[in-house]
Amino acid sequence: MSLPSQHRALVVTEKGKVGVKEKPLPKFSDEEILVRVRAVALNPTDWKHVDYLLKPGQSVGCDFAGDVAAVGNNATNKGFAVGDAVAGFVRGGFVVSDNGAFQEYVVTLPESVWHKPESLPYEDAAPMGGIALSTAVQALHHRLGLPFAFEPISSPKPFLVWGGSSGVGMYAIKLASLSGYKVVTVASQHNWDLVKSLGASAVFDYKDPAIVTHIQDWAFSEGNGLIEYGLDTISENGSIEKSVVILGEGGRLITLWPPPKDLNTHGVDVHWILVYSALKPKNADDFTKMVEWNGKILPPTNVDDFTKMAEWNGKILPKYLETGKLHKGVVPLKVYTGGLDELPEAIDYVRQGKTSGQKVVVLLERETGGGSAQSAQFQKL
Repeated sequence: MSLPSQHRALVVTEKGKVGVKEKPLPKFSDEEILVRVRAVALNPTDWKHVDYLLKPGQSVGCDFAGDVAAVGNNATNKGFAVGDAVAGFVRGGFVVSDNGAFQEYVVTLPESVWHKPESLPYEDAAPMGGIALSTAVQALHHRLGLPFAFEPISSPKPFLVWGGSSGVGMYAIKLASLSGYKVVTVASQHNWDLVKSLGASAVFDYKDPAIVTHIQDWAFSEGNGLIEYGLDTISENGSIEKSVVILGEGGRLITLWPPPKDLNTHGVDVHWILVYSALKPKNADDFTKMVEWNGKILPPTNVDDFTKMAEWNGKILPKYLETGKLHKGVVPLKVYTGGLDELPEAIDYVRQGKTSGQKVVVLLERETGGGSAQSAQFQKL
């Protein structure tokens, strides 16, 4: 399979602005693979990188699904071959300026992608392989130690998800309920049916001034009033402060942004994460840059993040898909079908905070025929 020397990519044109440009094909090392991108999913981090971090000319985007276009010389024994359908995520444009997901080709380590089954459309695979689900996995399973769905706890316990209709929150509700927990979550009233369909046992309106008391009362109605674990997917505007009061002494809370320095933890162990730590082995030369934000080293990182996420991608997620525990349509999608040229509009949609209760996806190519990934035919959008 011959590769082009140039391809189309969404890049930063000026602070806060993006456009589609021709760029040289990204280079890949002997340890990496090159993926032809068919669909991408969006996250709030994409517009934040555009507005605050990336410089003109740098590529944009994290979540992708596509087909392997080339395999590095030292990656041939990692289980992937040219033509395999895969999904995963990168830290778009930040560590390597030409390697965002919102372009025709993206470079990744084989450990950071997983095999997409034929039954799962590319538009569903892109968000499932991306930041939202991976963050929920890192928080629940890699940090808090929740068992996977195949060995759920025998006696259900309460689990708090603050921000249940966010991208991470929706997947967290699904994973925690599959692990045997009774999930109590916080969301806008118009998303209550959605979060309940994902497995939430109870849901409360985040605007309710008495929400802390209501959740504590619910916890007592379910047992001894203790909620041991929680995930705050919002991590701002007072959500961390409320979450630690709900959990109380001895609880463990994962946040997605640093807690306030003057936070009264009420005896709760508060730990914050950044899922990019799972993209590189901790001893990699560019690992430090992978977990920076504005020049600052961000969260405490676990030496096993890369290995644990590779295990999720290679062994555990495929089993979730095979058994139907995760599947097409597990979270609602808003799908744009205009290809790369429609991405600026999609990014602005996410920037405006309109994505509650859904994941935004952009199709770059539409499958028009064929069977397997190797024989499928695609139309560029």
